[in-house]
Amino acid sequence: MKKLLSSLLSLSMLFALTACGGSERDTTTLRAAQGGDIEIMDPAIVDDSVTANVLAQMYEGLYKLDKDGNAIPNVATDAPEVSEDGLTYTIKLNEGYKWSDGEPLTANDYIYAWKRAAAMGTADAYYSQFINKIVNGGTGEKLKNIDALGEFGAVATDDYTIQITLNQKCAYFASLLTNTVFYPVRQDVVEKDGGNPLESTWANREDCPTNGAFRATKIDSKDEVILTKNEEYHAADEVTFETISFKVMADASSQTSAFQSGEIDWASSINLETVNADDELKDCLYAIEPFVCNYYVLINAGDENVEGDDYSDALKDADIRAAISYAIDREAVLKVSGKGEYAYELNNLVPVGIPGANGDFTTENGNNYAGGYDLAKAQEIMKSKGYSEDNMLELTYSYNDTPMHKDVAQALQDSLKKAYINLKADQAELQTFFDNRDKGNFELARHAMTADFLDPMAYLSMYYGANTAGNTVDDAKYEALIDEAETLDGEARYAKLAEAEKYLVQDMHYVIPLFGYTDPFLKASDLEGITSSPEGHYDLTRAKFAE
Repeated sequence: MKKLLSSLLSLSMLFALTACGGSERDTTTLRAAQGGDIEIMDPAIVDDSVTANVLAQMYEGLYKLDKDGNAIPNVATDAPEVSEDGLTYTIKLNEGYKWSDGEPLTANDYIYAWKRAAAMGTADAYYSQFINKIVNGGTGEKLKNIDALGEFGAVATDDYTIQITLNQKCAYFASLLTNTVFYPVRQDVVEKDGGNPLESTWANREDCPTNGAFRATKIDSKDEVILTKNEEYHAADEVTFETISFKVMADASSQTSAFQSGEIDWASSINLETVNADDELKDCLYAIEPFVCNYYVLINAGDENVEGDDYSDALKDADIRAAISYAIDREAVLKVSGKGEYAYELNNLVPVGIPGANGDFTTENGNNYAGGYDLAKAQEIMKSKGYSEDNMLELTYSYNDTPMHKDVAQALQDSLKKAYINLKADQAELQTFFDNRDKGNFELARHAMTADFLDPMAYLSMYYGANTAGNTVDDAKYEALIDEAETLDGEARYAKLAEAEKYLVQDMHYVIPLFGYTDPFLKASDLEGITSSPEGHYDLTRAKFAE
């Protein structure tokens, strides 16, 4: 009788009412929705946030980012020990950590993963560019095999110690180490099927061991990925959920509806307009703050990357670019963005949330480089160049066709028309737009990005190097400022980076910032224990439903 009573009590505890959705659910499972296909789950390959957020529940790197963007120890025991010249990092690992199949986690599992990613090259492993900073860490080109790297500058000096030698000083290297490309992988697992490990599809096998809180037990990249608790995890007693179900729901409205009906507990892509119209749903919003995402206009100021010669020479004139910036009513743009309280006017390229010398980099530097809205000044400049209501400057603005981007384009058209600029809209499907923007086939184009690491260089490096995809700046003075900054430390480095950003935005107007924003999620009101970091990654491993 006592055993039956205990079983009935346990069964009753499995089900509860969703505070925001209002349906019964299994409290041992977290039902989450992802806004796109969950691609190949190889830490070296992943370059999309959807898959990266799934992998973050399955793997642990040496470090992770906290809510303020600081790189804090994860598998490492402490912060790296850095040599006086800033070139050598020594990292100690916690001993006794295991893979989900019970095998010990060692320093060699990290070294092998890094060498493999470096040998794959940036075409196959985009973020291997971070590993290129290590001595003999690759050039970005794909190699025949891992051994072709030569004497790799990261070694395991014993089972629990890693020593890394860099090509040159990198103030934000610890932040880079939080990227998925630095997660560990096992050589025996990668090479289990034979063949070239650089071509392996090992990561989507359902028996693949992981070193994080969960492992995958079902993988259907277009429908659902199910994660099951890793009982060998070093902090398994802190993990409440037995499973996490990641349902693929690309449509934001579908996710919102599924949340409303109680089908899911966590929605990562939502229809904010629908949510704002429902007071109960609004109470379930979860926002990453700060979320380091900007939205800006990129101007093609040169012709090095342009196919053909049918692009306006007017954009090579810094004064014309300045007039475009001054003519834009950012309040109007903010309003049509639909982001509401989750967006703010941005006049710098670097958004709020990136660490600076003594706090926030953009806040410290005033968030005023673009100069704000000044229609009279814009008109004065344009008149001095011979333009008027009867002689408009004809320009084209490129964007991928979504409602928000279309509405922003319309707001830009309305603003610039008052400054004697006729802005023609050029909309395309997503991949076509990206391809054209990367090749420099545009005059003005919409742009937005989050940080891959928490440092101003995550944004400023976008316009450094003639071979950088989408770089239509190619300015020797700007690159000299960046080069100088990277030889400095501390406050002097941040001051020089601010000088470089000011030159890029205020002096030359190569980019025109519009706004910064966060995309909020929906979570069941009794779901607690979720943590997140400014670049948009979230940690569900310690989540639970409140009792």
